Amino acid sequence: MNNNIKSKMRDDIIVQMQQYLDNNTLQILDSVLVDLFEEVDMQRRETLPAEVRNSIDEKNKYIIQLFIYKKSNLSPKTITAYLEAVKMLLTYTDKELTEVNDIDITGFLKWYQNRNKAKGKINNNVSVNNMRKFVSAFFGWMRKEKLINDNPVETIPPLAEPRKPIDYFTRTEMEKLREACRDERERALIETLRSTGARVGELLGINRYQINWDNGDVYIKGEKGGKYRLLYLDEECRYYLKKYLEQREDNRPELFLSAKAPHNPLRKESVELILRKIGQRAGLTCRVYPHKFRKTLGMGLRNKGVEIGVIQEVLGHSSPEVTAKYYAESTTDTLRGIRQRTA
Repeated sequence: MNNNIKSKMRDDIIVQMQQYLDNNTLQILDSVLVDLFEEVDMQRRETLPAEVRNSIDEKNKYIIQLFIYKKSNLSPKTITAYLEAVKMLLTYTDKELTEVNDIDITGFLKWYQNRNKAKGKINNNVSVNNMRKFVSAFFGWMRKEKLINDNPVETIPPLAEPRKPIDYFTRTEMEKLREACRDERERALIETLRSTGARVGELLGINRYQINWDNGDVYIKGEKGGKYRLLYLDEECRYYLKKYLEQREDNRPELFLSAKAPHNPLRKESVELILRKIGQRAGLTCRVYPHKFRKTLGMGLRNKGVEIGVIQEVLGHSSPEVTAKYYAESTTDTLRGIRQRTA
């Protein structure tokens, strides 16, 4: 019990100091508090700070601020997705987060699915399941922090989702994209996305001086989960990437820069625009976007019979379940190959 009180007191201090200190300083303060609290005994008469005892909004705000600090290792995009889902839930329930139950969650998800029904739009099962996932992750964190005893989302099963074919480039489409490139940068971008299967944020974080140009290895910090993993630049990719870097007149570490002065590092939106233009010049009717190269690598490995566990490592998925969701089933290429071999 004494340890729980100490942890709660530490969290209270961290939350109240968030408005004054940056995250690095907060982490130092957190470490100092842990060391100091080991030497004292504590008793608490209330479970929340005095200023948040009597207000639903303040209690929820306290928990949300604590989440932002405790989950600072997540990407800003992921944190934003969680918080938007939770705030939408709070608008629907008008309850304390610690009091939300499975009936509230069920009603919220039904409301979310049909909230635009009057406009003739209904959120599909995939969207509803994504909302469920975000809310469940937040309550899962609350349970681990001992703010609640149970995750109210766990008893609610996800909706059935139709399995869509994976959107990936065929060999012909890849060749057309290559032929449509107008300069070394565009070709290098295409080849690097193809070879690494990196998320666009991961690609833009690659430092050219970290690349092992002999074997093509480069370690990156994953965009999801913050774990480091190994990417591979194959020989063809290294060839075009070197051609692009050699024609640049700078020594900047960023792998890809804008074509126009002052030649800033490319942003995600810029990469998406470049790829769309290449796709238009190539005459492709399909969508051309960065993540499709990642799917293409995964499908290429699957068609070659690579095990799910290896594909998981290559793509940097958090669990084999995520990989299996997309790549476990036999593809048209593998089924066709089996028929040809057994004919």
